[in-house]
Amino acid sequence: MKLKFWQRKSDAVDEMSEEDDMSAGVSEEEAPEFQMPPGHHLSLGTRLRAKWEGYDDPVEYYLLQLEIDAYADWLRKMRLWLARPVEPELGELDLDDEIGRWPPERIRLYDKLFDHGIMIPGGHEYALELAKPLALDETLSCLEIGARLGGVARVLADRLGVWVTAYEADGELALLGMERSVQAGAQKKVPVQTFDPAQPDLRKGYFNVVYSFGELFKVPGKEAFLEALAGTLREHGQILLTDYVLTRDLDENEIAAWSKLEDEDLHPWTAQEYKTHLGQLKFDIRIAKDESETHLKHIKLSWMTLLSDIQKSGLDPDIMDYLVPEMEMWMNRVKMLENGSLAFYRFYATIN
Repeated sequence: MKLKFWQRKSDAVDEMSEEDDMSAGVSEEEAPEFQMPPGHHLSLGTRLRAKWEGYDDPVEYYLLQLEIDAYADWLRKMRLWLARPVEPELGELDLDDEIGRWPPERIRLYDKLFDHGIMIPGGHEYALELAKPLALDETLSCLEIGARLGGVARVLADRLGVWVTAYEADGELALLGMERSVQAGAQKKVPVQTFDPAQPDLRKGYFNVVYSFGELFKVPGKEAFLEALAGTLREHGQILLTDYVLTRDLDENEIAAWSKLEDEDLHPWTAQEYKTHLGQLKFDIRIAKDESETHLKHIKLSWMTLLSDIQKSGLDPDIMDYLVPEMEMWMNRVKMLENGSLAFYRFYATIN
């Protein structure tokens, strides 16, 4: 069974543990994977919940719940401290109470979690790795779907010289992304624009490349949307997609629970649906690969690094309100990938 990332130890600690086990005469096979704390015991209810949640070892589930309870208690105490009466400064009295879905604190959390401006696990290097089959250069023009802040597009433009039109459905993120392009002096080479995926208005035969990283599971009416993407490509155009795909049927309640954590309506496909519809649009599929293992490593490493930094340096109180829901969303994705409900796929295809 695979260890969850919060249970993993560093290599150094593992080596020390192995040495201690050897010195104590205990073989690796005899050592249990998870151990109950002294004085604790597993109730029948805990065992049943662990099995329901897909855990082979109920001790692993119990230890995770202990960590979550301790963290929730810490958050409760922090909220009480932050809610204490504080005399407002004069400048604070003029602030607009209205905030959008992406205030600066939430953006700062993502900048800490992934590379600055890159709102996908794996950051700059993974984006460049994914783009290798495209052979991008300054003679090519690209369309990105689900660009978020436009960080991936700016990296590709800066490293490879390509021109990228970055489309983002969230108008607030698109505006913030365009501000970052302006600040980087890349407003012409990487414009970030808002668009409606339900009614895509794309120029015919204009782009050499269309790509999207992990965003299309939110798009309704994907048949028509993929047709619009095919229509915007030039002759010998290329398409590169990564996305969450279903590996089993989810009922309405499961989809609703997932959508609630994502705070968006979701419309996931299976990998076979992607292959079928790309084929119907005359795409030659060169790569259709399950990237779940790599994706999981990127997610876990990002959160492990962030939580380690919090332990060392403390938590910025301004981002605390956004940490918990974001962590719940990403850990739910981890759970669904690990329990076989989802896979993370990469598709690369060309069109004649």
